[in-house]
Amino acid sequence: MGKELYTDGRYLEINPSWHSEESAWKAAQVRLMLQQHALTPATICEVGCGVGEVLNQLQMAMDPTCEFWGYDISPQAIALCQPRANDRLHFI
Repeated sequence: MGKELYTDGRYLEINPSWHSEESAWKAAQVRLMLQQHALTPATICEVGCGVGEVLNQLQMAMDPTCEFWGYDISPQAIALCQPRANDRLHFI
């Protein structure tokens, strides 16, 4: 199994939610780590962002000046991200 699993639509077929139901928990863990280390980033990048829900959750909970960038090799995932995109939340 190579990157084709993510680029040819099979991953979406196997995982229609792209695990977005786990995103709130994952975002909470990121916020906890940032708080524990007293970090207030100006930018957050997630490589392998899937459908972008972790970044969406972070954006709702963090400083309104923080910018978010999500990257994924799956064209299907990036297409599913687009409704979440805004002036601070970007997907490539």
